Amino acid sequence: MERLRTFGIVAHIDAGKTTLTERILHDAGAQAHVGSVDDGTAAMDWLPAERSRGISITAAATRVHWGGAVLQIVDTPGHVDFVAEVERCLHVLDGVVVVVDGIRGVESQTVAVWQQAATRGLPRLVFVNKLDRDGADAGACVAELRERLDCAPLPIVVPLYDGGRRFAGLGDALSGAVQWFEGRPDPADVPRLQAELSAAHERVVDAATFVDESILADALAGRRIDPARLRAALRPRFLAGQLVPVLCGSALWNRGVDWLLDAVVGWLPDIAELPRAGLWAVARAGDPAAALCGLVFKVQHAGEVWNFVRVVRGTLRPGAPWVRAARPDEARAAAALWSMRADRHDAVMAAGPGEIVVVPGEFHLRTGDSLCAPDAVEALPAPRFPAPVLGVTFEPEDAADLPRLTQAARDVAADDPTLRVEREGDRLRVRGMGELHLEVVADAVKARTGAAFHVSRPQVDRRAAIAAAAEASIEVRALSGGVERSARCRVVVAPVGDVGVPAVVRAVGAGVGVAAATEELQQLAAVGAQPGPLHGCMVTVAEAVGDRAGIVEPLVQQAAAKAFAAALERAGVIALEPHVRFDVTCPEDATTPVVADLGMRGATVTIVAAGRLGGRVEGRAPLRRMLGYVTRLRSMTRGLGQAHMRPVGYAPS
Repeated sequence: MERLRTFGIVAHIDAGKTTLTERILHDAGAQAHVGSVDDGTAAMDWLPAERSRGISITAAATRVHWGGAVLQIVDTPGHVDFVAEVERCLHVLDGVVVVVDGIRGVESQTVAVWQQAATRGLPRLVFVNKLDRDGADAGACVAELRERLDCAPLPIVVPLYDGGRRFAGLGDALSGAVQWFEGRPDPADVPRLQAELSAAHERVVDAATFVDESILADALAGRRIDPARLRAALRPRFLAGQLVPVLCGSALWNRGVDWLLDAVVGWLPDIAELPRAGLWAVARAGDPAAALCGLVFKVQHAGEVWNFVRVVRGTLRPGAPWVRAARPDEARAAAALWSMRADRHDAVMAAGPGEIVVVPGEFHLRTGDSLCAPDAVEALPAPRFPAPVLGVTFEPEDAADLPRLTQAARDVAADDPTLRVEREGDRLRVRGMGELHLEVVADAVKARTGAAFHVSRPQVDRRAAIAAAAEASIEVRALSGGVERSARCRVVVAPVGDVGVPAVVRAVGAGVGVAAATEELQQLAAVGAQPGPLHGCMVTVAEAVGDRAGIVEPLVQQAAAKAFAAALERAGVIALEPHVRFDVTCPEDATTPVVADLGMRGATVTIVAAGRLGGRVEGRAPLRRMLGYVTRLRSMTRGLGQAHMRPVGYAPS
């Protein structure tokens, strides 16, 4: 366990995460060939949809050995539509390697995943990639890290350029070691290269002197400081998130990957060094002799069902009984345990604290379930996911195919916590995180069923909130068995501030009438007022009474529904719709028309800037106005513009 390092590789799309992971697999001896994303041979992108699109869609886990340590690596998607994959993986990781494109620098999804990692307190290493490309600038990337991510980057590996300004080597700022890729440097370049590496070393020493007075004394005396001592001084700041070591190279040409692996072993924590928070706050976390407790953080249907588990305490073994914390009365046992290598696996006989394994088989597990010993049931904190923002309908050409479509879509939704599937008459309503997300789901359903169906144009999910508190009391009368009966209900609605939370219905008092009214209002709040389900609101059943003859349940429910509608009308219903934060890059001469077009879409532009790659425009806009925007942007910019969007919550229409 002391030599176990569990980390994820995260980045903006196309920064080179999967290429880097493929080089790691090769360098560590886990595979003889070097997979290629462009050729569709990357081991970590094994789904057909990933290979056809050239992007990562699902997170893939693998395990390698390096420098006497065991590295558990999770390669995550970079596209914002697959936020669930990143979120549930970060929930169980101990650190991350953030890959930054050396040409494009810090991009929108870089910021998003950085914030996700920072929220969880995960230490971050940065790898500036693609330095072999024209226009790459490691120094500019470090400056952007400091400015856009508000962190303290410290280059510990720096690029070395030959006299023609070609990326030709790397220097280790801690030890002074050099890797030269193109033979030996020209003697005329040596003084300059020595000066550059010496300056990088001095920056590392300066950072260490702030936390270690003995290093300060040795530095002032001009004595050489051992690299391990420098790392030991700086590592507590790194683990606390106060310092970000920056490495660099070119994953495509396998430049700097070995030093990155050395940094993972030397800088990232083992499980004994993890703060006692989150998963590791459970009693006796990290103790292999304790009662079993682990988290199911991912479920995947891949012909058979793979249940990914990270063990937090105890030991998971084939044949040993365990229960779900949610259903402690149902004991189960796994017939096998697997250590995964993307879509391939190796059988293991036991998994102890910190290890990631797959429990194969259909146990009806879901993301967030806790697996525990039957006599020590304890629920671990589960990851939380954003609600869907976009929906489409699947309408089969043959009505007889609807049951198969429904089952296939629900199987896909079982793997994806951000996906919702509802049957509406002779169609399916499928809701997800974006256009690409829903395209991938549609392709998956077609592949599983072979059925032909039409997919509608995407429509945004809307919500409703209220402007103020209000109440209403309604009495209804009706004949029952020839006798007039009555029921009265008083309902109070009040905003609670957070429109991201569904409305809560509560009752004051007890009785048959209150229970019936509460049940009715729970259903009505879920359906909501126009334009959608009610959010950010407390609904209170203050009174629900009948006449002297007692309660007639349908009358109470009718009174509750009418009082609820009247209270909403008095409170004022606010229509909410999802908004996105956009980051657009384009040629500088196209910036003005791009900004004008965004303005016509109701966007609020917050940043218009010029950089190394042309114009950059950032802001916020209603999602429905941005559907199909990428096609329009490419038309305006002769195919050179790029746009990235991510949901940022709901706001009034």
